[in-house]
Order: sequence, then C-alpha cells, then structure tokens
Amino acid sequence: MSLLAFVLPAFTAHGQTVIRNQDYYRDVISLSETLGKAHSVRVACNGRDDQYWRTYMQRLLELEAPYQGGLRRSMVNGFNAGFSTGRSYHALCTQATVDAEKTYAMEGQVLANRLTAGNMPGYVSPDSE
Repeated sequence: MSLLAFVLPAFTAHGQTVIRNQDYYRDVISLSETLGKAHSVRVACNGRDDQYWRTYMQRLLELEAPYQGGLRRSMVNGFNAGFSTGRSYHALCTQATVDAEKTYAMEGQVLANRLTAGNMPGYVSPDSE
C-alpha cells in the first residue's frame, strides 16, 4: 500500500495547507486521554474546583479542533474516557495518585513533543537531544 493511502485529506489553516496523517490522529487522541487521566487524579487530590489539566485540554481543543466535527468529538471522548479510567484506578488521593499525575504529565509531554515535531518543520524535540 502506498504512503498516500495513509495521508488524510488536507485542510487550510491560516492560509496554509495542513496534512494530517494517522500518527497525528493517534497522538492527539492519546494526548486527550492522558490529559483526562491527569485531570482525574488532580480532582481526586484537590477537588472538583481544580481545573489545571482540563484547562490544558480546552487549549488543545482550541488549537487542534476549534470547530465541531469528528476530531473534536474523538478528542472529547478520549478525555472523558481517560478521566473515567483515572477515577477507577485513583478514586482517593494517595501517594500512588500523586505519582500517577507525574507519570501522566511525562506521558503527555512525550506526546506533545511528538505532535510538535511531526507538525512543525525544523522543530527539535528535547527528547531527541
């Protein structure tokens, strides 16, 4: 199968044509899930008023899927699934919960770096140094 079969339709953003491939969709949805997990453990420890990771998710939606559509739905569903998963593992605030937030933050950073590297020509990820 040719590489072109994996390239999804291009769209225009800020006057430039942007092509999204399957890796992009996998990573941005995985990042959404990871943010949901991080949000769940933060809420377990700090209460529902703590919107730290949810704010990151809202910003990600603004940047990557500002309009209603399949990608935005998939990202929101990923965040919600991650939140549910996180709650099922970390309903109470324990040291394991605090450690889980750190793990999710590191996973999110790896995904964010991979997304940036794949979508910004010339970007060098700190992970690759």
